[in-house]
Amino acid sequence: MWNVIHQRASLIQEPNEIRILRLVRDRKQISRIEIAKLTDLHKATITDIVVKLIKAGFLEETGQVEESDRVGRKRKLLRFRPQAGLVAGADIRMTHATVALTDLNAHILQQASFPYAVEASAQDVLSLVAEAIEELLAAANATRQKLVGIGVGIQGVIDYATNRLLVSYNKKDWEGEPLSMALESRFDVPVYVENDVKAMALGEYLLGAAKGTNDFVLIWVGNGVGAGIMINGRLLHGVTSSAGEIGFNALDLPTFYRENFPLMYRDQEMFGQILTDANFIESYQKASPEIESRDLTVAAITQRARYGDQIARQVIGEYASLLSILSINIVNTLNPEIILLGGKLAQSYPPLAEMLQEKIHSDLLRAPVETLRVRSARHGENGVILGAVSLVLYELFEPLHTASRGRERRESTLKTTSAPAG
Repeated sequence: MWNVIHQRASLIQEPNEIRILRLVRDRKQISRIEIAKLTDLHKATITDIVVKLIKAGFLEETGQVEESDRVGRKRKLLRFRPQAGLVAGADIRMTHATVALTDLNAHILQQASFPYAVEASAQDVLSLVAEAIEELLAAANATRQKLVGIGVGIQGVIDYATNRLLVSYNKKDWEGEPLSMALESRFDVPVYVENDVKAMALGEYLLGAAKGTNDFVLIWVGNGVGAGIMINGRLLHGVTSSAGEIGFNALDLPTFYRENFPLMYRDQEMFGQILTDANFIESYQKASPEIESRDLTVAAITQRARYGDQIARQVIGEYASLLSILSINIVNTLNPEIILLGGKLAQSYPPLAEMLQEKIHSDLLRAPVETLRVRSARHGENGVILGAVSLVLYELFEPLHTASRGRERRESTLKTTSAPAG
């Protein structure tokens, strides 16, 4: 097991090799001389590493040359080859799953979704995921050998040592089930399993609105509230892997919430109960009984707000104020550079990010918020898919000091499987 990814990853495990590979990826095209200037590495070292990466298929010479005023040998340019490998990502939800196949730049090449019964077992759904990956590979005219890893995003708390689902509030029957073993055996590549919101945060870090930012928090609202937290370029999991479960923060002082949030507050006990899409829609519908409930969606309400519907605007205002209470606690505790907002409301109503930033700044005029920025997450509905893909890309291309628990599990497995029999 692991032979494909181990052969590839072994070629880019040294920090200097990763530095060069990432530099070429980021610069699109670059010469060896430029690499030497930017890294302070010896020319011979660069040559050896570049030759190795070209042989492995990660880099290629473009045939173009760097323009220079100097007379002498022309400098050939290098570029990254994203087609050197493929990554599969899976977004597993309550009654459906989406699977995508991407190149090493996370560009989606093929994508498919399928429904399944709410009572379907974990292994039945993972079997469907495997079949979907096979079909996407065939559609891309690619073989299994080109697949370098699989990422899976799912709601719940993950045991990263075993990739088992520890706790899930909508998949109780899946608790304790291994979520990677069957896929690893079938495709002979590593499988990284992550909580869906944490995966989204990693995707925004590598590919989205938080690219280049090491310290940020993604707050996602849907059928509950969760957070993905990046500290110094690493996902924060916590001792029991439950970091970011901010939906369980209590709504203390009922009188305060009853007076300040008359539309959204109906004696809920936690933020994860009041900040949901369902409560957002219900709050508007109760205040506007003349509107047919079947016509109400998050997007429809935000559209009404844009056209001047005062009830819609009030519900959105209450929502933003509730988010600011959660966010201020996050800012005081973690001092992030950015707060990202994900979910249907943030996606369909971009002014929400600015509203939240104004509320945080007005309520917390101290140093932690002076540089704080609030943005909408970039990837929307594809957030979990690209986050799942990012689990693999992070392990392949990030510096060794940022190695995640997924890599630790892989390395532990490699040691176990390669050890001689006793």
